[in-house]
Amino acid sequence: MSFWWMDPLIKKGYEKPLEEADIPALGVEDEAGTRYSMFMEKTNAGQSSLVWVIVSCYKREILVSGFFALLKVLTLSAGPLFLKEFINVSSGKEAFKHEGYVIVLGLLFSKCLESVAQRQWYFRTRTVGIQVRSLLSAVIYRKQQKLSCFASTKHSSGEIMNYLIVDTYRVGEFPFWFHRTWTTVLQLGIALTVLYNAVGPATIASVLVIMLTVMLNAPLAKKQQNFQNKLMEAQDMRLKTMSESLANMKILKLYAWENHFKGVIEQLRELELKWLSSFQLGKAYASVLFWASPALVSVATFVACYFLGVPLDPINVFTFVSAPRLVQDPINHIPNVIGSVIQARVAFSRINEFLGASELQKGQVGMEYHEHNQYPIVIKSGNFSWSRSENSDLRNINFMVKEGTKVAICGQVGSGKSSLLAAILGEIPRTDGMVQVCGKIAYVSQNAWIQTGSVQDNILFGSTMDWPRYEETLKLCSLVHDLEVLPFGDLTQIGERGANLSGGQKQRIQLACALYHDADIYLLDDPFSSVDTHTARSIFNEYVMGALSEKTVLLVTHQVEFLHAFDSVLMYFFGSWINEIYDARGTSAILSTDTNIAFTSGQLAQNSWLAANVQNPSVSSDLNVVDLDVPFTLSFSISATLNAYINLGVLCFITWPVLFVAAPIIIMAVKLQRYYLASSKELMRINGTTKSLIANHLAESISGAVTVRAFRQEDRFFARILELVDNNASPSFHCFAATEWLTQRLEIMVAAILSSSAFVITLLPPGTLSSGVAGMVLSYGLSLNMLFLFSIQNQCSLANQIISVERLSQYMDIVSEAPDILEDNQLPANWPSVGGDKIGIVGRTGSGKTTLINAVFRLIEPSGGKIMIDGQNITTVGLHDLRSRIGLIPQDPILFNGSIRYNLDPQGHFSDEQIWEVLGKCQLFEAIKEKEGLESLVVDGGSNWSMGQRQLLCLGRVLLRRSRILILDEATASIDNATDAVIQKTIRTEFKDSTVITIAHRIPTVMDCTRVLVVNDGEMVEYDQPQKLMQTEGSFFKKLLNEYWRQISRAGL
Repeated sequence: MSFWWMDPLIKKGYEKPLEEADIPALGVEDEAGTRYSMFMEKTNAGQSSLVWVIVSCYKREILVSGFFALLKVLTLSAGPLFLKEFINVSSGKEAFKHEGYVIVLGLLFSKCLESVAQRQWYFRTRTVGIQVRSLLSAVIYRKQQKLSCFASTKHSSGEIMNYLIVDTYRVGEFPFWFHRTWTTVLQLGIALTVLYNAVGPATIASVLVIMLTVMLNAPLAKKQQNFQNKLMEAQDMRLKTMSESLANMKILKLYAWENHFKGVIEQLRELELKWLSSFQLGKAYASVLFWASPALVSVATFVACYFLGVPLDPINVFTFVSAPRLVQDPINHIPNVIGSVIQARVAFSRINEFLGASELQKGQVGMEYHEHNQYPIVIKSGNFSWSRSENSDLRNINFMVKEGTKVAICGQVGSGKSSLLAAILGEIPRTDGMVQVCGKIAYVSQNAWIQTGSVQDNILFGSTMDWPRYEETLKLCSLVHDLEVLPFGDLTQIGERGANLSGGQKQRIQLACALYHDADIYLLDDPFSSVDTHTARSIFNEYVMGALSEKTVLLVTHQVEFLHAFDSVLMYFFGSWINEIYDARGTSAILSTDTNIAFTSGQLAQNSWLAANVQNPSVSSDLNVVDLDVPFTLSFSISATLNAYINLGVLCFITWPVLFVAAPIIIMAVKLQRYYLASSKELMRINGTTKSLIANHLAESISGAVTVRAFRQEDRFFARILELVDNNASPSFHCFAATEWLTQRLEIMVAAILSSSAFVITLLPPGTLSSGVAGMVLSYGLSLNMLFLFSIQNQCSLANQIISVERLSQYMDIVSEAPDILEDNQLPANWPSVGGDKIGIVGRTGSGKTTLINAVFRLIEPSGGKIMIDGQNITTVGLHDLRSRIGLIPQDPILFNGSIRYNLDPQGHFSDEQIWEVLGKCQLFEAIKEKEGLESLVVDGGSNWSMGQRQLLCLGRVLLRRSRILILDEATASIDNATDAVIQKTIRTEFKDSTVITIAHRIPTVMDCTRVLVVNDGEMVEYDQPQKLMQTEGSFFKKLLNEYWRQISRAGL
């Protein structure tokens, strides 16, 4: 009851800054897992309404906190009764001897009991709020793990983030305000009863004023709900765009699009501020209305007493004056109650809609786990569609994969190769036919998915450490050398989405993860596109054909040089899957030749078709606090503090001996507040940090949902979110417990001041003070408790909320990169004027090729030397000036939520005709035309388009910009050879007068370059014409070329 169990933590926080390890863990009954289990039990029992399920989970806590709320109202209502009797005693009308002392003791006891009741009420409802927030966080996370592909397009990652971070917070705030909805009515009824006993029929004036106040607020409540809906929609759009921009900031910098996206975010923020200001103005109007209501009630009642001839004496005057103060606190909180109800209702509806979204159907794929099965993968008459349209993305698929065989899947860009793997995983809805999979699956996605954590964590992926197997895995995936280069080896922390790793390193870590899990079936989606020829050959021979020799492997690839080693090849040719699987081993070697001839013919046919066509014309919580909470908390803190000290001043002026009690108590209160704030601020800081971890884990889980499901890691990831939610709930729980600890002690101190004032008056001989003055002293004293409480609460809340301001300020104070434009050194319009060279950059994966390009764009600044372009030192010009003159097709093709047109030309500089012309040159004209044209939808980083199509769209961007310098960073790694050849021809034609720098793992891509730069371990080892390097003995370039041709010769191509 006294929160003594908080003493050790608050003491520790005063002695030193608190750390997360210092905060006690939650009790088992408070943990998210416990509450989630209870929720699911109620849901499975047949309760469908989210609200009623939550109510049934917490009915006991609601009743207990309701009891304390009722006790608080009753003890508060005793104040006017004590006041009435005290005035009688001060007038010499004692009912019995020493009645005054009894009243003083009763007043002290009443105020202490009131404090205990209110603190328990608040503490228990806050606890319920945190548990509800944790519960809903778990439910939302579990739901996102099961979302169907259609639902994923409807609920973006930014929106899901808002559901889990913002909406759960608003729902979690509602229990704190719930009992206010009925205690306000009860207190109002008691106050009117006291008024009637004091002034009789004049009470009607009070009733009329209260009714008028409520009526004036009624239409506002509906408008406030509309404003809240609009605010949430605007906030969703802003957060969605902001999250996407921050996640892809590197791309925005490379394309010099930062200012454009900044402008878009500012426009969305202005729209958000429009609805925010409307909502806050409504809240301010309600606050003024309700704060003024007690004074209006008093004025109206006095006027009614005058006209009705109701006699006024000190007893009924001060009893009547104290009555409106009974409801002053709840009436002042009515705007908050209304706002909380509206926000919770909107948040509940949004969460409810999300929880009702469609899920992946468990029966899509028949899963069995027999130790051995002759055909672990069987698809019969399978039709699959990503959307709900009648047109299937995969039609009439029939094939069976024999255990232990290696199957290559080849075909055009966007033909459905990755979709076939998704069908086997059960990710794409099956509209007809049958899919049967037997065995444990390991999956390597085309776009490498890396978690924040160490390299070791990403490889183990939840498995226990087996050092011999782990070291063998590193060797087979060619990671040993990379780990030697990294500062802490395999314990090196990987940045968000693998930001500090090369594309090849990320892909090989994914391969290592799959291998370490020792699965039965391996689904590999173009795993060699990001690695050099030597590494690709090493991984293929030792990994695919060696370590996985007895495993069933389906590998999507564009590397034809490996096809000879596969048992079968499944190929997409002119819009349909060729259902026959050519057996490359077994009866004779002729069938192997047939397979290669079939694939080569397909490539030649594609080449002819493409060549003919080419000639034809995705901070939030802190900002939410600053927007919604800080302004009102600041204003309430100032007004409540002024009122509290004015009341205290009146009290001490009339009964000056109270100063001997009040002065030390006030000093103690100030010191106690500082003692508390030392811990409270750190608890809030830790709360913010742990909340960021929840957001990060959710973002990673959404982006890697397919991988998580493929490895059957949903439960482990769910357990992790439960742990993170509990880690966040613990500092939040202890923070508000510390607030209750402080408030209870301050309330008892204020009760001591009030009782001291009453005691001083009791000691005075009768008649020394008039009954009117005595009544005024106690009347002000009764208000002092509430005002001091309100003042301290708001001051402490403000101190905690300012942490959000500090966090935003710290973010804004991060050192910025160089200026966009340097007025005294702007580049001329035709810069660079000299061009035409074609430079190739080759090297092993992780050798520093992409880092070199980053230096050209000044994403990293040179620590020594100069980078000169057209005679200009690039470090002396503005960043926007530089980057806007250089075109880039990046290694990781990034698309943004919106339309195809927006992704090609977000700034709107080009006409539709120009864009369609470019799409024709990129081999995307037909694919986009058969959808919704330039308005075809792009969602979540382009996840609804294949990797090859995304790279082609990035090619379209540079074709529109026509830069004099073009950099291709593995631009065609995810494109088949035929399309690659046509794209290279397009680049040679369209950029013949431009300098083109090409980073490539396919050595023939750089053979027609003017010069080739060979990079190894971050150093330039060779730089010359490719023909000269080929003739130089011991040349690094020659070794790479010979490795490539050896693989081609093995393939018989």
